[in-house]
Amino acid sequence: MLSDEAVKEFQEIYKKKFGKEISYQDAYESGQRLVNLFKILWESDRKDKQKQRRLKTELDGFPVDGTYNCIVCHTYINETTGWYDKYGQKCFPCRRAVKEKVIPAFVCKNSDSFYMIWQLKSYFNIHPQTARKLIRQGVLKARIITNDNGQPHEYILLKKENPDLVDPERRSSALKSYHRNRDKVFKKQIKEDKQKFRAEQEKLLKRAKSKN
Repeated sequence: MLSDEAVKEFQEIYKKKFGKEISYQDAYESGQRLVNLFKILWESDRKDKQKQRRLKTELDGFPVDGTYNCIVCHTYINETTGWYDKYGQKCFPCRRAVKEKVIPAFVCKNSDSFYMIWQLKSYFNIHPQTARKLIRQGVLKARIITNDNGQPHEYILLKKENPDLVDPERRSSALKSYHRNRDKVFKKQIKEDKQKFRAEQEKLLKRAKSKN
């Protein structure tokens, strides 16, 4: 709980910075939020330093101590499904993929260095099913993370291995050909649907006239 002195000090700081008054209640609530945020950051930093100390004696890492997201695939992990090592917290499939060099370790630290297959839809309008087809055809290159059964867990497309995905305007001829063909089929379908609609409308008009 903030002291009366701390709240009034917050009011003074606010007035100097923004040039206007803030009520006591608003100052109290805003100050309390800052204190709570500081506590969260402090606790996070404390836990991080604690983990770094453990890694000095547990070189291979240890189970995570709560619920987190895998830093590679973002899957929820806990004490039984996640592991923490020098690269951060990961699910078991992603941890194995790093250890076996299926994916480079830098993906754990740099999320901007790759795309996951589902991201291609929002960035390039490439549906995951289409992306998998392009991967099979060799148009796109993916590092495939597998689960314990050997099935795909996640597809990692490194930007440095897929330069056409870094700049949407600089796509490969195969990708451009795919998009041209898709657009052509889409336009053809729209045209056919319009023709069918007009034909149905004409039939309805003829029936209406014949009844009259």
